Amino acid sequence: MQAGLNAVVINKIQSMIENKQPGIDATMTRLINEGKISQDYIAPIGVNMRINDHTPVVTFGHNGHVSLNMPEGEFSLHENAVYQLADKMGVPARYLKELSNGQDWQRTLAATILNEHSGWTPRTRVLIRTVGQQVRGVLSDSYRRLNSIEIMTAFIKEASGQDAVIADAYMSDTKVWVETILPTPITIPTLKNGEVIIFAGARFSTSDYGDGAVDMRAFLMNGACTNGMVRESVMKQVHLGSKLPDNLQLSQRTYDYDTKTTVSAVRDLTKGLFSRDNLMQKAIEIQGASEIDVDFDKELKALVRNGSLLKGESDNVEKILMRNDPDDGVQGGSTLWKLTQGITAHARESEPRRSRELHEISGALLNRVKVSA
Repeated sequence: MQAGLNAVVINKIQSMIENKQPGIDATMTRLINEGKISQDYIAPIGVNMRINDHTPVVTFGHNGHVSLNMPEGEFSLHENAVYQLADKMGVPARYLKELSNGQDWQRTLAATILNEHSGWTPRTRVLIRTVGQQVRGVLSDSYRRLNSIEIMTAFIKEASGQDAVIADAYMSDTKVWVETILPTPITIPTLKNGEVIIFAGARFSTSDYGDGAVDMRAFLMNGACTNGMVRESVMKQVHLGSKLPDNLQLSQRTYDYDTKTTVSAVRDLTKGLFSRDNLMQKAIEIQGASEIDVDFDKELKALVRNGSLLKGESDNVEKILMRNDPDDGVQGGSTLWKLTQGITAHARESEPRRSRELHEISGALLNRVKVSA
């Protein structure tokens, strides 16, 4: 009977992966294509320019949108770059975002604020990272530049060497994720939530634009409902190092060395995530979560209060839990495991980035489970 159930679940996951393939291909293509048109610039800013009577190298204006002007041309500002500029210039980020997306007078004010603050900030340089004619990131001049394509390729190759397959991938304007799983399910008997069929694997994510560090996590997929979940990070590599030279070509050796070091770490960590010991630990965590009774109403209110869930998301998770449908991965008693599955069931209907954030929120709840060494 179990063999027959496993066959049904495996066919379901294989069908899901086939349906995801166009998105996986599009993610890889976009990463490569945008890498070809991305450029880095070191831009001098700040009060030193003013003291030395130098004309600002970087200025801000608006031509239908708030723009950044450099000798290399005029660039529009991505929302991520607006937030980073606000942080570096000491301007409230939400306010600057509203101005930059507002009416003509608001965009004018946003440009004026940025010009004034960039002229008086104690910072002396920033790294500006562009894709085509859009600024995607305004970063520290100590930002460690890495070759994301090479690092992600290393992750995929190592996962493949462990017999894993790519289950999904997504790239936003500023961040990329790849999820991999072993194609053979693990059946986990639980005390209060029946048998859970899990496909275990690893997730890799990174950003070339300061929207998150190089990150790797254990990835779990519920075979009954394709709910995803990730556990705590095993690698958070901060993108900070030594000061970048004015001529970025001079830092090519550092760029290559940092990438090579990161590739090596990614390979080792990927292998660890697929190890038998790690898979056993995740199974024990699931069993432990099934033994912890929780008050769903109290838990959901706490998640809204601490900003993890929006009120509308909480309401939808509550409805999923009330339905108690095994096709949503929720069955049996009111446990911590069931709560995590209610959240990840809602994640299936969320946009790709938010879905992955919910996977992290769900997985973090399993930190309450204490696994003996």
